[in-house]
Amino acid sequence: MNNYFDITNLILHKPKFLSEEQCDFLIKYYEENKERKNREHCPHAESGIDTYSTFDVIDILYGTKESNLVSSSIEKMINMWQDYTDEFKMFHKWKRRSMLYSHKLRLMKYKTGAKIHPHVDHAPHVYGSCTFNLNENYEGGDFVFFRGKKKIKLKKGDALIFPANYFWVHEVEPITKGERYSTNCFLQDLPSTVIEEEENIRNNLINNYVFNEKDGNQFKIKY
Repeated sequence: MNNYFDITNLILHKPKFLSEEQCDFLIKYYEENKERKNREHCPHAESGIDTYSTFDVIDILYGTKESNLVSSSIEKMINMWQDYTDEFKMFHKWKRRSMLYSHKLRLMKYKTGAKIHPHVDHAPHVYGSCTFNLNENYEGGDFVFFRGKKKIKLKKGDALIFPANYFWVHEVEPITKGERYSTNCFLQDLPSTVIEEEENIRNNLINNYVFNEKDGNQFKIKY
């Protein structure tokens, strides 16, 4: 009997989750607001060096019809993912507390040659990531996990949700023809304002704390 659990089973891929009209609606929002586009950066999974992405991204402004569409879709996906992972009967019942808030609703446009390097979506209190693919008239751009161990070709309207921590290395392969549009957000257990306050307190404590080898049961990891 095989007692191993395939970690990629925690990825939930829902084809045609968004309608074609909803996808086109979000693409139109990107094109109408592309003057706000910028580039994001995050550490490369192999080198740890902060690396800029080669796709363009805009934030979806809160209170718009577009943000309401994406937020409601994310909420549905989270509930579906929670129900799906409940079926494994091997996780803590409080896992539902880990994805209560969405953060950074974004729209991305990958032009020919654009990609995102191997990385993780880990950040304080971020426990998941959710992506919606908005078109399919392009080549390349496969969603890849664990340096090629798992590849997913997303179609128009497809949704993808998966955990986020340092183990969940993923990337988007280069677009070889056409342009890819998608939307993405991170899923966290606390509102962003609370996390920011907590992070400020944490940094102040770290900066002003002198480590003592005899401090209770605490020990410092040496790399």
